[in-house]
Amino acid sequence: MPRSVALIRGVGGPTAMTMPALREVLASAGLGEVETLQAAGNLVLDPGRRSSAAVAKAVRAAVREGFGFDLPVIVRTHAELADAHARNPFADAAEGRWVQTVFLAEPAETTVLELPTGAPEEAVVDGREVFVRYPDGIGGSKVQAGYIEKQLGVVGTARNANTVAKLIAMSA
Repeated sequence: MPRSVALIRGVGGPTAMTMPALREVLASAGLGEVETLQAAGNLVLDPGRRSSAAVAKAVRAAVREGFGFDLPVIVRTHAELADAHARNPFADAAEGRWVQTVFLAEPAETTVLELPTGAPEEAVVDGREVFVRYPDGIGGSKVQAGYIEKQLGVVGTARNANTVAKLIAMSA
């Protein structure tokens, strides 16, 4: 049975959590067996009969209660994640770590993302995802998830194409 993927926004630095502790907290909250990918808030779990919104709410509450961090959580089913990856016009770029999908909590009200003047990045807004290609790398770019959130007025969290592909395989 396909599983769902929960993406916790803002994990790291002052909000770092060990993945074994996170899995334990989520299991204690009734979310069953949870797999993690990297130490960046990538979770694969069985949603049971819960909606994606209910899973996001349960994960957020468990993280708040278990660690004291109130971090947004965005959930996609396996099918939604695979569909997003298939719609990513940059997914076949040679350097997958320089292609990101920003998963939005809700659909953007626009399909236009204003990029800073002279920015080399390319971006496509498509419903609940924004696909971004960083030809010069991500580190020095002004077009990070926070920038995109401000431009669109929607909470989001970014994952690179390599991570998205791994999460699709894990959730199948």
